[in-house]
Amino acid sequence: MCAFLKSVDWLELIQTIAACLTVVAAFLAINTWKHQSKAQKQTDFLDILTDTVHEYIEALSRPQEYLKFLRIGFESYRGLHGSEDDSLKGGVISYIEKNGEHDAKRMWKYLEPSGRLASKVNALVARGQVYGFAEYDQCRRSVEMLLWQHQRLQVVASMIGSTSLNWANPMVQQSIENMLTVQPENVVQLLKEHDVDFIEFVNTNYKRIYAGT
Repeated sequence: MCAFLKSVDWLELIQTIAACLTVVAAFLAINTWKHQSKAQKQTDFLDILTDTVHEYIEALSRPQEYLKFLRIGFESYRGLHGSEDDSLKGGVISYIEKNGEHDAKRMWKYLEPSGRLASKVNALVARGQVYGFAEYDQCRRSVEMLLWQHQRLQVVASMIGSTSLNWANPMVQQSIENMLTVQPENVVQLLKEHDVDFIEFVNTNYKRIYAGT
C-alpha cells in the first residue's frame, strides 16, 4: 500500500482534479448564465409588451369619449329623417347626412395613435411566441379582444363618413345596426375585462421567472 502511495504522482493527480473541478465549475457557470440571460430577456419582453398594451388602452380613451358625443348626436336627431321615423336608426341617418363627413375625419384622427400602437402590440405578440411563456394562448386571446375595440371604433368612423349611401338598402340598414352595437360603456367594459386577463398572464410568468432565478 505504501509502495502504491509512493508511486502516485500526487502533483499531477492534484492538477488533474483541479482541472476537472474547473471544467465543472465553468459548465455550471455557463448554465447559470444562460438561465439568467433567458430570464432577463423574458422579463424585458414582458415589460415592453405590458407598457405598449397599456399605452394602447390609454390611446383609446379619446375616441371612446368622442363615441359618447356621437351617441348623443344620434339621439338628438331622432325624428328628423322624415316625420314618420322617430327611431334611433333614423336619427343616425339624419346625423350622418348633416355632420358625418366632419365627424368621421375627427374620429379617424383620434384613432391614429391607437392604430399605430395596435400594430406594435400585434408585432410584439407574434415575437413573444419564441420565449416559451406559460399560458401564451391567454395572452393572445386577451390582446385580440383589446385590439378588437379599436376595430369596432373604426367601423363607427367608416359608417358616419359614408354620407351618400342609399339608406333604404337592407345592407346599409344592417350596417347601421351593426354600428349601433358599438356602445361606449361596452367598449370600456371589454377593455377592463381583457386587461385583467392580460395582467393575469403577465403576473403568472413573472412568478415563474423569478421562482427559477
